[in-house]
Amino acid sequence: MGMPFDDKRAVGRSRSATLLKGGAAVGAAMLSVGALAANPAACATIADNTERLACYDESVGRPHQEAPPPAAPVPLAREPSALSKRWELDAEDKRGTFLITPYKPTYMLLGRWTNSAKRLPTSPNPANTPSDPIDVDPAEAKYQISFKTKLWEGLIGRHGDLWLGYTQQSNWQVYNKSFSSPFRETNYEPELMAVFRTNLDAGLGFKVKMLSVGLNHQSNGRGQPLSRSWNRLMLQAGIEKGDFALMLRSWKRFEETASKDDNPDISRYLGYGDIQATWRLDAHELSLNLRPGFSRRGSAQVDWTFPIHRNLKGYLQFFTGYGETLIDYNHRQSTFGLGVSLVDWL
Repeated sequence: MGMPFDDKRAVGRSRSATLLKGGAAVGAAMLSVGALAANPAACATIADNTERLACYDESVGRPHQEAPPPAAPVPLAREPSALSKRWELDAEDKRGTFLITPYKPTYMLLGRWTNSAKRLPTSPNPANTPSDPIDVDPAEAKYQISFKTKLWEGLIGRHGDLWLGYTQQSNWQVYNKSFSSPFRETNYEPELMAVFRTNLDAGLGFKVKMLSVGLNHQSNGRGQPLSRSWNRLMLQAGIEKGDFALMLRSWKRFEETASKDDNPDISRYLGYGDIQATWRLDAHELSLNLRPGFSRRGSAQVDWTFPIHRNLKGYLQFFTGYGETLIDYNHRQSTFGLGVSLVDWL
């Protein structure tokens, strides 16, 4: 049965009353916002954030716009790594194969002075000991060139790179005019190295950035009795923190037969490893190399580069101990050199 006509009219009046009340409430709210907008200070009483902002906008006559969504967080910049840049350890620093890149420092000492110029090199092997002394001037020039190239990227899966390095150091008796200014000694050092990125946390902010293993040959390329050479298996770890880098090297010499060994006691003077510490100080770089030996043998070398003009840097070098060159591996001396540098350690 349908609803009686009177009841329908009652329900209609009730619904109309409800709508009128709702409309009145909305109108009252709008009038309230409008009234508040006339007094900007009163907008602070509005609890809803959107309505409060609309109230302020209306009070100054500015069209109201919804707040934009929050911007996506900007990723943090990667902390620069000198070791990664030099050895292309991180993906961002990869440059591919067969490019010539810096290895050890490249420099020219215009003057290098020693407190003990050795004129008669010696060796436990009689075939490697000359009988006549050599004319050696305590003052000479010295230079080093060093570079490397990547032969293979991704030795094991995507990890590890194979590098070929070459370093040449020459001592030039340029001021020894009476002896025709000869090259007194040149050391040639080719290396084959497998380098792996590790990025291990060593504590106190230090990271073990890389590990490497390689084969090293070093010789002076001369005939008897001045020939000097050795071959080594090299292990290396690179550690860094900010502008400080530490390279730890250890080596094992490949033994030779007694009759063919130019320098059978070389390990007693040049030891079984060294430590290379380098600090970058703005445009300056300070490095220290320590090479322990036996019975107070070994050596220490300090290098300092400083800006002169654009990419050209001044270079100071101080060395004390044994083995500044292969021909002097068993001779102790202290040297000081001054010149220019084109490539630093880092």
